[in-house]
Amino acid sequence: MKYIPTFFVSIFFIASCSMEQASEQESDPLDYQSFTEFMPCNAGPDFNSENMTAMISEWQKLLSAEDLRGVWGYAPAVDTNSVGNTGWWELEWTSMDAADAAWEQWVKNEKAIAWQEKYESVLQCDGEARNSFDSVLPIIPTTYGETNDSGYFYSEVYICEFNEGYSKDDAIKFLYGFRDAVDNADYADTTYHLLNYFFQDDPSRFLWANFTNSKESMDKANASFEASVRDKMFPLFSEFASCGEKPDLYNGFTLYWSKKKDFMPTFPKQ
Repeated sequence: MKYIPTFFVSIFFIASCSMEQASEQESDPLDYQSFTEFMPCNAGPDFNSENMTAMISEWQKLLSAEDLRGVWGYAPAVDTNSVGNTGWWELEWTSMDAADAAWEQWVKNEKAIAWQEKYESVLQCDGEARNSFDSVLPIIPTTYGETNDSGYFYSEVYICEFNEGYSKDDAIKFLYGFRDAVDNADYADTTYHLLNYFFQDDPSRFLWANFTNSKESMDKANASFEASVRDKMFPLFSEFASCGEKPDLYNGFTLYWSKKKDFMPTFPKQ
């Protein structure tokens, strides 16, 4: 299979207010779904912070697709993930058509091809193996604290399946109550937020992904869930879906932000 290291990453947006709303009022993010792609990646022998900084800096200069919303990348935080050492790049777009058009241009771009060859020993991503999702963001990242200036985040991702007769509509309805339960618990200074990703090619499955600003914050968020949220919400969740007992754990970075195009992540020294 051909490898195409295409480093578009995703950011999840809040849609603009309707004409009937006050200009300063934000729309509920749960009212909107985003088109998202994940593609698998593997680190090469020259993968380190210095080479990643150079690679991302040069890649950002190649970006031209206005329909790309941002960039997040995931590296395994443990060696027990269900997909082994595989990392991920997440791409969020304004639409599937916009994504397809940008991919078509990217793979024909001579400068992009040269960049790919230059950094193939740092990171390789399989563009042909990317998966498509509809995603929703019930809690925005800054609800419970400020995100890291470095762009770093910590995440845990559960693979979930719908019970017979249920679908993503049921999952989205559940998220309103879950968000309220979290708001009444202690998630302060964790930047806790979550996303649900619904497989386009398999409506029986979805991903539940939790995000915080550190491993310690994730531990606090999980303790708050156990103390104040589980008893209220888990029985309701179990009516329509079930998830694996152990999540896949990742260290990640925001690599590109469409609203702040001069942003560069700060990778830890290795």
